[in-house]
Amino acid sequence: MFAVIYRGYIPSENEEEYKKLWKVIASYFIENRGAMGSRLHKTHDGAFLAYSCWPDKKTRDESWPGEDAPNEILPAEIKEAIIQIRSLSAQPFEEIHLDVLEDRLFTKY
Repeated sequence: MFAVIYRGYIPSENEEEYKKLWKVIASYFIENRGAMGSRLHKTHDGAFLAYSCWPDKKTRDESWPGEDAPNEILPAEIKEAIIQIRSLSAQPFEEIHLDVLEDRLFTKY
């Protein structure tokens, strides 16, 4: 399993829009590109922190456009959402790649 952490700051006036776009983008990748799930958090120091889980790095790399313009395999509304979400922060989010060694995170809602 492979995971990615994204961490950065969103100005308070952009927070609601960020959360809305995050949900659209995360849902698309879960429903259509093989992502296994994603969570969004706000840290004690005001940073937004999100992470997503994938079956492997190859699946994620083939699905995610990276730092360049959105990937051509993505539908127009997802490309636009990615462009919009990136514009809400003054700086790109830090991205940390992780190989999952053990998984004890379960959701019970």
